[in-house]
Amino acid sequence: MTRHGARGRPSRPNVRLAEGMAVGLIVLLALATTHARAEGVLRVLTQTNIFSTIDDKGQLTGFEVEIARALCTTMQVNCNISPLPFADVLANLDKKNADFAVASILKTPERQKKYLFTDRYWRSSSSFVGKAGTWPTGIMPALAGLRIAVNANTKQDEYIHKTVSNGIVISFASPHDALRAVADGKTDICLVPTIFALQFMMSIDGRELETVGEPVTEDGLGGDVAIALPPGSESLRDKINQALRIILSDGRYDAISSRFLPFRLY
Repeated sequence: MTRHGARGRPSRPNVRLAEGMAVGLIVLLALATTHARAEGVLRVLTQTNIFSTIDDKGQLTGFEVEIARALCTTMQVNCNISPLPFADVLANLDKKNADFAVASILKTPERQKKYLFTDRYWRSSSSFVGKAGTWPTGIMPALAGLRIAVNANTKQDEYIHKTVSNGIVISFASPHDALRAVADGKTDICLVPTIFALQFMMSIDGRELETVGEPVTEDGLGGDVAIALPPGSESLRDKINQALRIILSDGRYDAISSRFLPFRLY
């Protein structure tokens, strides 16, 4: 299998956090804050993706950012929320440079050996996406020989390398960049989390795309997404679980979900 690296280009303003020069600035600031903890302030990580964006007022927001804030408010603790690329989120958890991460982390058996996890806060699947009108309806085509876009160092990346023996895998820094490569004709198809695919297809940039075949959940491509903590954080995990149950029952979870997503993920 051939593997290439590539970088997508910026598109819509509400995803600037995960693209271009903005991500460089945010990552530098986030790396600085993850290594310094103010007394009594929890270090919380999110992932630089559509769940962690900059609004029109220049403020950090998004589905996972607001979920993290709601949990901190409920626990009556101060939190410093820092967005990082996914690989850096896991690296900081490994080094115990964060108290917890609300960062689209799938709760897999492998990861449960390394981290503590809360109860789920949404469910996931993955979808193949290609140009509309070029794929058989409801049928997954053979991938051999195709240019396949993936987000580097993810379960989708692992799955393609495991299951496709004769394809050109092109790695991108984010699911958005992988989807954009398909829209621009730089790749034939991509495999990304379904929520990212649907969000992108609702935008102007994704109007000519469609999902291909059925959503995929095997091999870690779907399942429970939970908040991850370093080992030894059982007390904090229990407090987060209690706070999560509260925001699910009092309507705040649904209010946050409806602000950012076309459907309820839980």
